[in-house]
Amino acid sequence: MHLAIADPPYPPFIGAGGRKNRASRWYGSGQRSQKDHPADFHPDAHLWDDPAHHRALLESLMMVYDGWAIATSPDGIHAYDPLPAACRTLVWVRPNANPGSHHILTTWEAVILYPPAGRRSNRNGAGVVRDVLTCNVPRGGFSGTKPPEWTAWVLKAMSYRPGDTVVDLFGGSGAVTDELLPL
Repeated sequence: MHLAIADPPYPPFIGAGGRKNRASRWYGSGQRSQKDHPADFHPDAHLWDDPAHHRALLESLMMVYDGWAIATSPDGIHAYDPLPAACRTLVWVRPNANPGSHHILTTWEAVILYPPAGRRSNRNGAGVVRDVLTCNVPRGGFSGTKPPEWTAWVLKAMSYRPGDTVVDLFGGSGAVTDELLPL
């Protein structure tokens, strides 16, 4: 099986306070506060401030991969609509999430999961995977890094097996590759 994990810059937040472009803020040359600690600089980060770019990612994943997962914010799920019927939405609960500028502290992130055909049922011995993972956000290092527990959970949800190919489409911290080594 050919699998992919995508953790792109999250879609823009569009709410009562206006539009907040996350990609150019955290990965490009967009406006930041003095408290922001941006990740690596990417000259094309602004492309991800367009919800259509996220939809194009999903369509590309559908054409190229047998199964895939996309990490996104709770308010970013709709940038990928309409989702294929076989998709599931998983939830990563982050007890140590940093407060943002919003009144409500967001302590979870979404994972849109498209399991490979033939591995969507527990009948073939794939095992049961919970749709909620609770673990802390890693501190220090690369901004946006997912913890090893997150990567193992997503791989298990995709029914990863030795011999499968896994592509990390946004390999900033190397966390996906690190997690594949012990499996």
